[in-house]
Amino acid sequence: MRTRFAPTPSGHLHLGNAAHALLTSWWAQSQGGTVLLRVDDVDAPRCDPRYRQDIVEVLTWLGIQVDPWPGDAQGEQLSRLKRIEASRAALTAAMGRGLPVYACQCSRRVLSAQLPHGIPTDGCPSGCRQADHELVAGESALRVAVPPDTVVDVDGRAVNVHEELGDFVIWRRDDLPAYQLFSVVDDTDAGITHILRGEDLHTSSAAQLFLARFLPDNSLLDVEIRHHALVMGDAGLKLSKSQSAQTTTLPRDATTRDLAVTWATELGRPLGIHQP
Repeated sequence: MRTRFAPTPSGHLHLGNAAHALLTSWWAQSQGGTVLLRVDDVDAPRCDPRYRQDIVEVLTWLGIQVDPWPGDAQGEQLSRLKRIEASRAALTAAMGRGLPVYACQCSRRVLSAQLPHGIPTDGCPSGCRQADHELVAGESALRVAVPPDTVVDVDGRAVNVHEELGDFVIWRRDDLPAYQLFSVVDDTDAGITHILRGEDLHTSSAAQLFLARFLPDNSLLDVEIRHHALVMGDAGLKLSKSQSAQTTTLPRDATTRDLAVTWATELGRPLGIHQP
């Protein structure tokens, strides 16, 4: 078993991240497997070395042992650039194997204003799917033209990618791989065999399994993917780095650790994952 903990260094880890990391570690221990640390740092402007260090410190405080992501020993910047180029090569290969894509010039503001929930089902409102635009960095993004009957089974749930994500972005306007592509390529290249995610990422899992069908190495299709419930804040909303957790470190005390263990225990019970 080879799984991973994959935070984005765009804010301090919060209680939900800590519980997820514990649960991932427990799952690996139960299978005699290993946990790799995959820092999702492709979005450089939002990433900060302080938050990368916070990730390491929280894992150490929780007593979670992780292995470095393949290539990280080469240095953070070099590793990031190589992973981006791996995504670019994978995209080229996927297009050669029939992945339907088109360049879209619509901004998020346009999508939000003209589409329900901002989801470009059957293409964007400006007709970019039929316009045959050229992909130009800074001017357009590359979208997947998701067929209407695209339904992917993920962890016992049938996800209609066409309805729930629409024509999602695979290569961003700023000339970087979008999360769905970067994630599937990174996990495939690292030989990940098991993935644990929050239930809010069901659609992302479906999109990545859809993309894997077009890759020369489609081993992600054989990966065991599970989803757990979310840690909720006092207001009944899921915790996120866009809230106060972004600017405040998780308290390193026994009370907070016990709370993280309690949450991990609750989240793991329906999945059959328990503390060793």
